[in-house]
Amino acid sequence: MAEAKKPAIYTIPAHRAFADALASGIIARHGKDVLAMARGIVLLPSNRAVRALSEAFVRASGGGLLMPRLVPIGDEELGERLGSALDPIGAGADIPPAIPTMDRRMILARLVRQVRAEHGQPVDAGEAMRLGQALGATIDQLHVARVAPARLAMLDLTDALSGHWNASLRLLEILLGRWPAELARLGMIDLAERRNCLLDHAARRWREAPPAGFVIAAGIATAATAICALLRTVAHMRGGQVVFSALDQHMTAAQWDAIGPFEPDPVTGFRPRAEESHPQYLLKIMLERIGVARDEVTLW
Repeated sequence: MAEAKKPAIYTIPAHRAFADALASGIIARHGKDVLAMARGIVLLPSNRAVRALSEAFVRASGGGLLMPRLVPIGDEELGERLGSALDPIGAGADIPPAIPTMDRRMILARLVRQVRAEHGQPVDAGEAMRLGQALGATIDQLHVARVAPARLAMLDLTDALSGHWNASLRLLEILLGRWPAELARLGMIDLAERRNCLLDHAARRWREAPPAGFVIAAGIATAATAICALLRTVAHMRGGQVVFSALDQHMTAAQWDAIGPFEPDPVTGFRPRAEESHPQYLLKIMLERIGVARDEVTLW
């Protein structure tokens, strides 16, 4: 694929209604060609965002309109929604199905009871379900961040927490070690891992052969590795655009840098604390992972 010379990254200011501004901009650019609108794809963060943009298109058009395909990439059934965009998702991809949510909860609860019993710490069924659900959330977070479970043992902990953590970590390592075997036996993978695979496949497919119509990724705010990689592809490919919501373009360079994240001092190893609660922190992380500087972002 011949990448665009300059990444197409935009922002809609906070004082504008995001969905209405996005719909108006898409119509202004593509609305004169009905087929061009129908061939377009808009990637959105959620089903709620899909509804909001659909309603905004109706308001902006003032009548009948063929809308682009609206795909919520946070949707659990991403395979079905993204499939039409890739025509089909399975082409060139060998992605196992996701394990059903209830099946996963029951199996994780069983594994929790087994491991706790082996270590002389039996739990009842209700507690096993609660712990299994928490374990599932941990597994999903590891998938989203693409962190290998073995890295949990590398965390730098205080002496006061080491004993408690090491005891919990031993149980966690056993559980995380047994879970892949259960999935392999069933021929399935976790839903979060499958979403990663689908997004990776979309990024590869679009790098090799961009869609015939435009692709816009809009209002997405997550530092998930697979999603940022897809946004990077969209920003650089022909007909692709990424639209942020409320990126602050008025902060000084010093203020922007002060948000973090920071590298550890090469001598002392001290790492200043990043301002993770700052409303621009997540957008800054996304820009870094997409490979775009803030001054490369223009107004939508």
